[in-house]
Amino acid sequence: MTVVSAALFGADWRATPRGSAELPRECAARGWTVVLTAPGPAGAPALTVTDPGHDPVGAALDLVDGEPAHAVFVAGSVPEVRAARRAGVACVAVLGAGATAPELRAAGAVEVHRDAAALLRVLDDSLLARPRAFRDRRPTASTASAGRSG
Repeated sequence: MTVVSAALFGADWRATPRGSAELPRECAARGWTVVLTAPGPAGAPALTVTDPGHDPVGAALDLVDGEPAHAVFVAGSVPEVRAARRAGVACVAVLGAGATAPELRAAGAVEVHRDAAALLRVLDDSLLARPRAFRDRRPTASTASAGRSG
């Protein structure tokens, strides 16, 4: 399984708080390939796409010869969720970049979590643990507007 993330590390390349460093470490400990679209903290068990360009999801998958059906993108903004959807990769979102849970769900996120630490607490029950189980599940207008958050 491949975990691709733009959300865990911001555009200024500094780790965001609340679980952003621990989540890729735990994913790597489970044997999952972790690819970040921006550099992570020193010693993070992850590969980094040096130039993701306009298609960070595709660039990350190309780096590891990954398959969309076996990957999950962790996003923090509506454009990142849309990028995952265009690439055919299931997406889990963490709140950030000013986006709300309903906006992230409407863009295509299957799950929305308060932060990386919240996602880490439910990792075994999340999209990250079983990406193919969510392959054809898309949020409907009713679930997108319900405002649920994970």
